[in-house]
This record gives sequence, C-alpha cells and structure tokens, in this order.
Amino acid sequence: MRFALSRRTPPFDRILMIESGQRHISERFLEHLYQVRQARNVDLLSCYTDVPSGFDINRGRVFFTHQATTGRARNDLFRDLAKRGYSAVCVLCTGDPIMTKWKWMAAARVPSKVLIVNENIDFYWLDIHHWRSAKAMLRHRMGLHGTGPFRMIADVLTLPVALAVLLAYAAGVHARRLLRTL
Repeated sequence: MRFALSRRTPPFDRILMIESGQRHISERFLEHLYQVRQARNVDLLSCYTDVPSGFDINRGRVFFTHQATTGRARNDLFRDLAKRGYSAVCVLCTGDPIMTKWKWMAAARVPSKVLIVNENIDFYWLDIHHWRSAKAMLRHRMGLHGTGPFRMIADVLTLPVALAVLLAYAAGVHARRLLRTL
C-alpha cells in the first residue's frame, strides 16, 4: 500500500481490481473503469471460476484465487502481482464477507494506491485525506450510522425500567382481580 499520506491520484492506466462480492457490482465497476476512467489495462483477482461479462481479456489478465491453494502458491501470486507495476488496486468492499483476507493482503502487498469501492460504485482513495469517508463506511458496515449507537444505548438502559413497570402493572391487575373474587 503506497501513497497513504499523499493526495496524489494515480492515473487509471494499470489497475488491479479485486473482485469480492456480488458479480453484478464487479461488472458495473468494470464498465465504469473502461468507459468513464478510460483504463488501459485492468487485471482481475477473482474467487469465481469464470470472467465477469464486460471484462476485456485483450486489455488484462485474470488471476484466480482457487488456483493458489497452498501458502507458497499464494506468496508466489502476491509476488507476481507486486511486480506488475499497478498504479492502483481497486478493492470492492460490498459488505459481503467474500475474500476478505485475500483483498486486504493484496492491498497490503501490492505497491500501489488503494481505491475502495462500495456496492453503489461510489469510491474513495484509501489515504489520510479521505479518512472521513473511510470512517463513514466503517460506521455504516458496523450498524453505527445515524442515531444507531444512541438508540442502542437508550434501549439497553430503558429495558429494565420498562420491564419493571410492566411487571408491576400485571401484578396490580392480578391483585385487583384476586381481591374482587374474595
């Protein structure tokens, strides 16, 4: 992972896209890379056995995680990826727990700037200057966005009080009913 302290935005000429999550998201982002960003070369690290539609095999290579089953094969794959001179590593963070270790290990071992892409094809560079975006995404993934944490704390604190009130009311109703029958 390079340029974490820099505002420098690398060109989209040699990209490694790490496909993790639902296939349609990868296909939409590939379309964005080719058409909007004019990416010349896009390589793909995928856990699927086939290539996503829209992937141009003349402008990139596919690396499959299922072909690197041993520790040595994984190290060889990461070494090969590190030598390829990528300007950016695009990590799809779609909220699915697919390839989590693979994508973060590739992001750490490939010397290039990391681009985080979410399920809506919104993206930001993983650097010190976009920490607010990273924080917002983490809070959303953890369910702590909006009033979530305050509501959760309030629920935990008010549950015993609410339960005590309901039990006292039920006891009072049953006591009155018992006194009427006597």
